[in-house]
Amino acid sequence: MKKVLLSLAVIAALSACDKNDQLIEEMPLADIELKSTTESVVTTEASLDDLAEAAEYEVDLFTGTDEAMATIAAEQDGIELKAGGEGSKKRYRDRYKWGKCPDIHIVKEEGGWPRTITLNYGESTELENGRVISGIIEIYQTASRKVNGATRTVTFKEFSVDAVGIAGTSEKTFKKDEFKVDIVRDLTFTLEDGTTIHREAVRVRTWTQGMDTPLDHTDDIFEITGSVTCVDSDENEYSRLITTPLIKKGGCRYIVAGEVTLSSTKNGVDFATINYGDGECDNIAIMTTAEGSEEIEIGKRKRERRQERNQNGQ
Repeated sequence: MKKVLLSLAVIAALSACDKNDQLIEEMPLADIELKSTTESVVTTEASLDDLAEAAEYEVDLFTGTDEAMATIAAEQDGIELKAGGEGSKKRYRDRYKWGKCPDIHIVKEEGGWPRTITLNYGESTELENGRVISGIIEIYQTASRKVNGATRTVTFKEFSVDAVGIAGTSEKTFKKDEFKVDIVRDLTFTLEDGTTIHREAVRVRTWTQGMDTPLDHTDDIFEITGSVTCVDSDENEYSRLITTPLIKKGGCRYIVAGEVTLSSTKNGVDFATINYGDGECDNIAIMTTAEGSEEIEIGKRKRERRQERNQNGQ
């Protein structure tokens, strides 16, 4: 009888644990204490992640494969490519407006490695999708990406994407025989109004399609996982976890799929999610907070402190 009672007690306890786990999984998003409104934080974060991936893709475009690096080595010193060009020039024609790519300069040690590639976008280089890039990206490469543990140290100097300043470094470590790279970013973004957001990210970026055509960006697809911790000049502190892998297509300006959850770094409470859709190339995402769900446009940031909203009677 004791054994039966004990068994029943164990079953009841396990059942209670299952219910608790279910309750934890179904806990609603909270309206946590932030200096800025939740909408401000979420729309800014979605915009910055989009800009970070755009900058990262510029690096991948020129140095993602040894074939790409060999090509730019033959084309360095900066060129204005005409529409209708052949071979590798097609990728520049399709990506950069008027076929004007960044100036490229390469410095190699004896034997070819290590090497430093500098991409200079000048005061303004416009992409065909309307994005505008300026400044310098410096890429220090220790070895071929086919060497296990080879690294790329990417430094952004007086660099901006769509008038948002990006400063800092991104460290990329390659894995042998895999189109997968571990990325550690330490970047500071400066918005047009002077607001700064410091983001420390750890990510895994996997090149899932387009590997066989490294000189054609239009068929590239990347899968991105990882997390980011953020602190902004309005004293907001939060983290961002990719809960469903993000999908980035080379032929699209925006992240096209995946979901992230935003949480307070002070108490770990989730306060928002961003869903980027099901693969369609558009600038629409779904923001969900304690107040419900609504569409947001990637790139349209709202900066508003809570006290400002209260003063406006909202």
